[in-house]
Formats: sequence, structure tokens, C-alpha cells
Amino acid sequence: MPGAGETTGGLVTAPDPRAARAGALMLRAGGSAVDAAVATAFAIGVVEPYMSGLGGGAWLVIREPGARTATTVSGPIRAPGLARADMFPLAPGADPAGLYGWPAVAGDANILGPLSVGTPGAVAALCRAHARFGLLPLAEVLAPAIELAEEGHQTNWFASSAICSEARNLRGFPESAALFLPDGLPLRGPSQGPGDRLTQPRLAAVLREIADGGPERFYRGRAGQAIAAFVSARGGSLRAADLAGYEAVETEIDPVEIGPLRLYGPLATGVVTAAEALQIVEAAGRRGLDPGPRLWARALARAFDDRLREVSTADSGWERLAGAEHAERVVAEWHHPLPVTRGPAKAGCTSHLSAVDGRGMTVALTQTVLDLFGSRLVEPETGIVLNDGMMYFDPRPGQVTSIAPGAAGLSAVSPVIVSGPGGEAVLGASGGRRIISAVAQIIARWRDGATLQAAIEAPRLHAEGRKVWLDRRQESAAADLAAAGHDVQVVEEEPTTWHFARPGGVERRPGRGWTPGVDRMKPYGVGVQDLQRTEEIPE
Repeated sequence: MPGAGETTGGLVTAPDPRAARAGALMLRAGGSAVDAAVATAFAIGVVEPYMSGLGGGAWLVIREPGARTATTVSGPIRAPGLARADMFPLAPGADPAGLYGWPAVAGDANILGPLSVGTPGAVAALCRAHARFGLLPLAEVLAPAIELAEEGHQTNWFASSAICSEARNLRGFPESAALFLPDGLPLRGPSQGPGDRLTQPRLAAVLREIADGGPERFYRGRAGQAIAAFVSARGGSLRAADLAGYEAVETEIDPVEIGPLRLYGPLATGVVTAAEALQIVEAAGRRGLDPGPRLWARALARAFDDRLREVSTADSGWERLAGAEHAERVVAEWHHPLPVTRGPAKAGCTSHLSAVDGRGMTVALTQTVLDLFGSRLVEPETGIVLNDGMMYFDPRPGQVTSIAPGAAGLSAVSPVIVSGPGGEAVLGASGGRRIISAVAQIIARWRDGATLQAAIEAPRLHAEGRKVWLDRRQESAAADLAAAGHDVQVVEEEPTTWHFARPGGVERRPGRGWTPGVDRMKPYGVGVQDLQRTEEIPE
């Protein structure tokens, strides 16, 4: 029999209990884990529109019980067809900016406003996954999201904090201000009563169109045309043809073998860098090195450096970075100096959710509008928050991640499914570049026997180049890290900070049921097949 907190049926974890409840409804109706994940994803785009939604991208990893391979369905944000490698003039003398600390662009045009908008792929990916693995009608799967948008939902403290932090940027765009800053003030969270109610009838209408006509209705219909016209009229590069021609990519993948673990995920994301860091720690362990903060700082610094030098928009030629052979060479050459820190570790924002059904099908799903509120633009006819996907690219021509028409940028999302002798785990996180370091360290602790919940709650660090952000609970390691040449900043994670990402997932150990693992410091919801047990993790 399952123990406390376990279930032999379906289970969903998501950053908001209302979204988790949407997934639980699908499981109760006999839907698959993909039905539950897709319902949750559309719902989270309604209740967390500042993190993800119809105007962004999505990546799914799907594994049938006991299968040797997994399926990835990717809907990345792509550069428009009119995009050029030299489209953004640089801002000489300005501090590095963007997701990876590349040179700043004049007016932050690749981060804010119409030129920052790329072609959104979330709807294509979610609908393609549902068409392949769903058991319920698409209209039933979208029903909870439609209800949340049409009837509205209360703003929680996390959403209110996000709106307040971006109020200066949002007020510069009238359509965005009208939605999130009514009467000029941010939507209020539940300080001395219920939070302000956010209703999104225009978004509900788009969701109904998708429910009736699928992704074709979105990309080639009213919504796609409205988005393209809005962005184009304001000087952006996105056109109706970019949306009309968008297709998600479905791929059968083999696992990356990391010691006893098999890791499944889309390598053309942050997964390749998380896998490289894990492989380096594994190789160092075989040489008897202590797997403590110094080793993790060195491994992450090298993995991030390799990422920015080699992982390209060409989608090939760098997969070796995730392999054991590369890791062995890295450890053998550790007399080399530390890489140079390339810029501040920008948090970024995404929504991650995990799902499993009663048959054991598992799904890891991460989606994003990239920055908090994406481009900060809300298309007025549809109420959709539009991404700032052009921040994924290096604004300098001639780089491995320079802008190219139709290219997918360097995304840090890291949805993974991990299996091995100790069981199976489904994991991911939100938090920009910090997603990668969080996922890698959590997997390592889980592999070593910690429950997923304990692995998530354990202190972590984030390292790039010489810079290390160290959890205050590990402050005793600061001197050792400094002696190794690192620039150490001791920080303390709080409910509204993003020092170490916001992870979540589900796990199953041999002979046990499925259990959740979530970041208890942030809002998080767990939905199970029996809706009586749908719960919100205490804040």
C-alpha cells in the first residue's frame, strides 16, 4: 500500500494549485499523463501569464512505462524570417545584458518591445503532444484553462510581486498596463483579504478557438494574424507567415548514460549543460575527488563555458558535451585556469510541471515567455503576453548563437526524466540559467539516495566562470571556494528571489508509489487523481 503522500494513480505538480487541479481533472476523467500535462500547461499560462503562455515556447519529454527511449516534443521560440544577425545595434560601454550576459543592445531592443518578439511555439508543441498521446478530446483538456480565463482568478502574492517588480516596464506599454496595472496600480495580492481578480475574456476566446480548431486555428487564424499585425505595426520583425508556417518538432531520443542513470531530455536546451555537469562530477568521483561545493563549482563553471563557446543554433555538433568521454578529458585537464565569468546570472522566468498517470506514463514539461512578462507586450485583441525570444541570441554576427531566420535560440529550460536502479524521477525548474545548475544538483542528490523532496530542499550553489552564488546554509564552504579562485557571493533564498531556481517534480522508488517534490518556499500545487486530495503546498 502507498505510504503517506504516495499514490499509485496519477499525479501532477505545477507552480500553482489551480493549474495542478486542471491536470487532476484530466486524470480523474481517464486521461493520460499528456492530457494532464497539457491541461495544466494551458491553465498555468492563464494564472501565470508573466511566466508562460500562448505567446511563448514549450518543451515536453514523454516516456511510456519501461520504454528504452522517450519522445521529445519541442516548440521553441524561433527568430522571425526577417530577422538578421546584425539587426540589433550594440550599446558601447553598457553592462552585459540578456539571458547569457552578451553585449547590451541599444535601448534593450532585444529584451523589451516589438523587435524582441519571436515566433511562439507553445501551442504547436502542446497540441502535437496531445494529438499523439492524448486520450481525451482537446476541448475537454482546455476547459479548465478557459474557465480560469473567463471567470477570472485571484491574484496571489507571488503574481503581485512579479507585477510590482516589472511595473516600470509594463506602464510603458498601454495594453500591458491595462491588464496588469488597472487604474495605474499593480494588481494586489492577498495582504488583508482576497487578491484582486484577474479576468482575461480575450484570452478565453483564443483558447476556445484552439479547443475547436486545434493549432491551425491559432497560427493561421484570427489570433495569429492579430499578433503579427500588432508586432509589425510597432516595428517588429514578426509576420503572419512566421506563425502560419510554424511546426513543432517531435523526436524519439535515447537516454544519456551517466553512471547508473539514464537521463532523457531535449539536448538542444539547458539539458546538455546539466548532463555535462553531472558527467564531470561522475568522472571526478571515479578519481576519488570529493563531490562537495568546490567540485560542483568547477564542474558548473566548465559546463557553462562550454555551453557558450560550443552549443549553437545549428542543433548539432556539440552533443558530445553530454558524454562521459568529454567529461573524462575535462577532469584530466583541471590544472587549466577557471573560465571567465561572462555576465550576471540572469534569472529569467518559466513554468515547469510534471505529470504521471496510473499506467506509469511520465511527462516533464517546461514552457516560457522567456523574461518576466516576456517582451512586456500584450496583444490587445487576444490578451496574449508576447515573448522576448530574441534575447536567446547573441546580438553579434559571427557567433555560434548569432541570430538567423527561423533559428531557435539558446534556451536554458531543462525538463528531464531520469531512471536508474533507485527508481524514476521527473524534474524541471524555472529560473533562467539557474535552472541548469539546480536540475543537475538535484539529480545528483536523488541518485545518491535522497528523496526528491529532500534533494530539492537541500542547499545548492550556482557557478559560472569564477563567480559562485552560495546558499547561506553552505557558508562554511565559502573560504574553500575562495581559495580555489572563485569569487563567492553568499545569498539567502527567499519567497520572491531566484538565486537557485524554482524546481519541482515527481518520483517513484522501487516498491513505492509516486510522490511529489516541490519548492515549498514558492507557491506550488499538487494534483492527484482523487480530487479530494488536491492540495496547495504551504507557502
